[in-house]
Amino acid sequence: MTSPELVTIPDSFNYIGIFLTFRCPYRCSYCINQYGNGVHLDYPEIPGTDWVNFFRRLPANDIPITLQGGEPGLHPDFFSILHDTLEFHPVDILTNLAFDLDRFIAEIDPARINRPAPYAPIRVSFHPEQFSLPFITEKILLLMNAGFRVGLYGVTHPNQTDLMEEAASTCRNLGIDFRLKPFLGTHQGKLHGQYTHPDACDGKSPRTCDCATSELLAAPDGTIHRCHTFCYRHLQPVATIYDAQLTLTDDFTPCNLFGQCNPCDIKVKNNRFQQFGHVATRIRNIRSKVCDMMAPGGAEDNSPGSATPGS
Repeated sequence: MTSPELVTIPDSFNYIGIFLTFRCPYRCSYCINQYGNGVHLDYPEIPGTDWVNFFRRLPANDIPITLQGGEPGLHPDFFSILHDTLEFHPVDILTNLAFDLDRFIAEIDPARINRPAPYAPIRVSFHPEQFSLPFITEKILLLMNAGFRVGLYGVTHPNQTDLMEEAASTCRNLGIDFRLKPFLGTHQGKLHGQYTHPDACDGKSPRTCDCATSELLAAPDGTIHRCHTFCYRHLQPVATIYDAQLTLTDDFTPCNLFGQCNPCDIKVKNNRFQQFGHVATRIRNIRSKVCDMMAPGGAEDNSPGSATPGS
């Protein structure tokens, strides 16, 4: 049997987002994974060895593999995935730290995951609806005292302004890197966030467009998706991590879901160098009528490759 080839990724790609699981112990009202209608996150989860084998096929470059979810630490093979992958590729973790921190400290070498980057490789979400600030800062300080670079990130939800100001002040005093991420979505009838195409997530009847990605997104079952919208709604993938020959593209391809986009796909944000102005998915040729190319469930049938972010 012929060995799988290295994955071909365009030079324009900025992000590799691996959703190990969509399971999470928390239920935030503003969870971006739950944005819009038709969310379908009950993917089967593949073994850690399959992920590591796929990661070995990725080109050696400075784009970290970002393990995320849900809560990636809930994957049964989380520790072995992280330990083995760090042997040959940089890794970031998006987490709420709902896993065994003592085991993490015992099994993961801080020198391997820490690296010179303008942000911490372990990025923790602060969700005041679900847990208190002291609860999460205690966990972060435990990791920091063990030598790990950790940052705490809050969301600028309109209902949490005072809480975020308090968190920023407390973290300054504790020496924790605290940063804010914009709230994405609609609150009391107002769309929040900065987008290249605000009407792409207006929730109205789907329209047709052409879009191009700069990110690789893989779901818990190993399918690769053109954007968060397709990933979160369990729509037609562009490929799988098991494909022996896998070439991803940043070419423009047709889509019939303009208007149903997840905000992550069209928000203006920092790239991996923390330079503002990056957008995961470029969009052009927006048309008002939907073409007759929809597969069951709303996805395009056999659409060629692309993908998007969560950073």
